[in-house]
Amino acid sequence: MPIVTLYRPALEELAFRQKLLGDPDTMAFNHAYGGTIAFPRERWADWYGRWVEDASGERFYRYLYDAEADAFAGEVSYHLDEELGGYVCDVIVPAGLRGRGYGYQGLALLCQAAKDNGVPRLLDNIALDNPSVALFLKSGFREIGRNEEYVLVAKDF
Repeated sequence: MPIVTLYRPALEELAFRQKLLGDPDTMAFNHAYGGTIAFPRERWADWYGRWVEDASGERFYRYLYDAEADAFAGEVSYHLDEELGGYVCDVIVPAGLRGRGYGYQGLALLCQAAKDNGVPRLLDNIALDNPSVALFLKSGFREIGRNEEYVLVAKDF
């Protein structure tokens, strides 16, 4: 299994995120919400300021970096979601790299970062047909709710 670390991208490195969000195979899990997500260059600076440079503690964003391959292997993040009443996390690994341990390691690194940053709990609302529910349960999350759209999982620190 490759070893990954968290990497704070520079503004110009957001091309990886643009490619990730625009890939139909990678974003197939998001089909219920429109699939791919446009992330044009003109939005990068504003987004970067809110997600990467944010000092409020309400958001955290990093790439997964595989030093052996010298390549990015995904992204992880969390943000405060008032509607769900907590910090919602996100892990995206490119479709071609799935099944190699990147998601599991990325989620573990994200949980550690959240804990280190004083976040008491991470949540995720995962579409019912998304197989990543198993990844979250294997990573110590537990199901705390379910509706016709998603499974809500949580992990307390």
